Amino acid sequence: MRYRSYVAGGYITPNSSGLFSDSYDDMPNAKTIVIYDQDMPLASVRTCTLARGTDLTSPACEVFPEEIDALLAGKADAFAGRGIETNRLVRAPEAENNQGLVFLLFRMAAYVAICSHAQIHLACARSNHAPFYKRMGYEPASGLRPYPGLTCQMRLLESDRGRLDAVRKSFPVIDPLGGSTGDLAGFFKGEPFTLSLAGA
Repeated sequence: MRYRSYVAGGYITPNSSGLFSDSYDDMPNAKTIVIYDQDMPLASVRTCTLARGTDLTSPACEVFPEEIDALLAGKADAFAGRGIETNRLVRAPEAENNQGLVFLLFRMAAYVAICSHAQIHLACARSNHAPFYKRMGYEPASGLRPYPGLTCQMRLLESDRGRLDAVRKSFPVIDPLGGSTGDLAGFFKGEPFTLSLAGA
């Protein structure tokens, strides 16, 4: 699904394997979330947790190391230096116009961020997606640069836990603790759970 999404958008060159992955998929700080409709995968997002002073990394760290180091060093609180990058957010080509899937992906990325006590929230986006990320509390933190694995350039965007909490209050549809998500007890074990936009 990730491969088909990026090929359809023209962001990668087609290959014979029909797959698109990278070294970050197998890293211990990475989690990939996939949304299914019955047995059909429709959308996916990956999160990479970060911690200042460790070797945990992410695609954004490869492209924007100085900016991210400064962001992780800029907070002084009980969970200072903890961050998360949300990346590889895709929808299947047949679900490209289903905006609800994006909100569900943000909801689950927010759950990982909350559980990991991430204070700095990072994402890299193309210029045309910047307005949506601004609604989600993100602000530009760099200019455009090449991003690993893609043919397009991306800009580093940053947010923080305070802005996430404000957005969760304003947009309950992305709040994983708001009551419209199924039982998440087995989420970090890779067990399936139910997501719904109804009543969000």
